Amino acid sequence: MLPRLTGCNKRACTLIASYWSKNRSTYEQTCLQTESSTNSRQLSSRALCYENRQNCTRVYWSGLLAAAVIAASTETESTNTEDTDQADTEQEKATPLPVDPPPPPQVIKYLDSLYDKQEFRELSYSLERYADLNNVDILWRRARAEWEMINMKGKQKSTPDMQVALDLVDQALAVDETNSSAHRWKAIISNAYSSSFGLKRQILDLHIMKYHLERAIELDPTDATVLTLLGMWHMELLELSWYERKFATTFLAALPECSYEEALEFFLKAEEISPFSWNRNLYLIAKTYLRLGDRMKSKHYAELALDQPVVTEDDKKVSDEAENFYRNNFVLL
Repeated sequence: MLPRLTGCNKRACTLIASYWSKNRSTYEQTCLQTESSTNSRQLSSRALCYENRQNCTRVYWSGLLAAAVIAASTETESTNTEDTDQADTEQEKATPLPVDPPPPPQVIKYLDSLYDKQEFRELSYSLERYADLNNVDILWRRARAEWEMINMKGKQKSTPDMQVALDLVDQALAVDETNSSAHRWKAIISNAYSSSFGLKRQILDLHIMKYHLERAIELDPTDATVLTLLGMWHMELLELSWYERKFATTFLAALPECSYEEALEFFLKAEEISPFSWNRNLYLIAKTYLRLGDRMKSKHYAELALDQPVVTEDDKKVSDEAENFYRNNFVLL
């Protein structure tokens, strides 16, 4: 009687069953087809050396059975290992990274104070100690710091650097999709990233920027910056040249609907929430009123924009634009 074998696959069972046959060539051919054919041939050769002895058949078939068991156990173990590895990989993909608690409030306050003071290098260095922290408040601040460091390079902005910032803000949203600040910076960084690939990519990705701005204002209706950015989204589309519009229609059926009235509504709402906090918003109100034909209000808001203190590089840029705007439209030559 054969010993009982457990865990054998179909191939092993076939080899064991062939023990009951009397055709040696069939056994040899079957044995050579197993994954342990080398061991099988060695065992078979030993059996052939005892050709003239009574136990020849017993030794030969013992070797064949051993080969069958080896092949069965090896293949079963390999299959089980592959299944286990695949299950582990799928589990890793399905299991999100644990969310870490935020640092103490005084740390967040310190980080934001560095940003307000435009000390972006120091901010970036300070955030490095939290590089392994999977927390939304740290991740979007790291994205913001990366973005400001990119802006310090001026025209030498690189797409890989933007990709780093974009990846960070994507991680923040993966941790907490309900964070309005993460959506705000996703809109800002993704728009700049798309622009680095040209007008076509920027227009094709306009819906991404709008979605995240609208989601941000849905989560925090008092965010004046997001309201200004929504108005800018309308203005940028409205200010496209004839050529740019014609180019856009070659790969879009139609541009998104927008109007100066909607843009003005966003700008005025932002000013109502946070008055005189951003000279850019005042300047954009002046531009929009001029587009709508209200020169008196346009002049008023242009003057307000010029009266604001210049603190940052962006303030300086806006002040220069507002001055040119005022000179070109309201100063008698």
